[in-house]
Amino acid sequence: MLLNSHAKINLYLKIGKKLKSGYHNIQSVMQLIQLHDNISFERLNEDLITVQSNNPDLESKGNLAYKAASLLKDRFKVKEGVKIILEKNIPMSAGLGGGSSNAANTLVMLNKLWDLKLTQKKLISFGAQIGSDVPFFIVGKTALVEGIGDRIKPLRKSISMNIVLVNPGIKVSTSWAYKQFDKNKPKEKSKKNVKELINAINKKDIKKMSENVYNDFSPIIEKKFKIVREIKTNFRKEGALNSMISGSGPTVFGLYDSIYPAREAYFKLKDMYPFVYLTKTF
Repeated sequence: MLLNSHAKINLYLKIGKKLKSGYHNIQSVMQLIQLHDNISFERLNEDLITVQSNNPDLESKGNLAYKAASLLKDRFKVKEGVKIILEKNIPMSAGLGGGSSNAANTLVMLNKLWDLKLTQKKLISFGAQIGSDVPFFIVGKTALVEGIGDRIKPLRKSISMNIVLVNPGIKVSTSWAYKQFDKNKPKEKSKKNVKELINAINKKDIKKMSENVYNDFSPIIEKKFKIVREIKTNFRKEGALNSMISGSGPTVFGLYDSIYPAREAYFKLKDMYPFVYLTKTF
């Protein structure tokens, strides 16, 4: 049971008020990209969960896929065990949702493997307990994501775009980024409107869409990490329609309307940064 566990980018991310639970309300447009981890599951006769990975740091109980399996196992008193085999390709703590994607795939697959017969709505509620990006990956379509990440409204159309990802090799903690946002809330509200972006996606207008990408975390991450500003400048030089951090960063994506300039940018940038990847949305 080998699955592709895809990464995502945030084409839009506005942060709302902080709730008593510690979560924030958000408004985001999330988009799957072709970059993915490989994840597979094997039944175990023993009553335990194990994780095997090409990254030894992930072979622990802190892994979100482990947490997802543990949540279902405890909640439904499942007596059989599972071995989760994870080949990691998505950079970690990078704003690309790799861990959340792994958790979502684990919930969906173990629901089948353990014959739990949970509805998608129920899986989303479990996913929201693990992390705010997990419900999006359970639905797995280009979507407007609101609430604490648990309200998912798939968009009628996704749009195929050429994307170059650049990760500068630093890790950004999402909880740190939210704390910084709460401390330094922007005085002026952004004029960028999610409706404009969604209209552009529905019309498959890549240029208009690129004009409306937005992320509330961008000023915070760019101020803290000058290298992120530098990457955005390099994307401008390399003809990107626009560039933006994904999630809480530090990965920056550049949008291109054609494979040729995207490929050219990829070859120029890949010698400059630790992780540069040419991919597409779908």
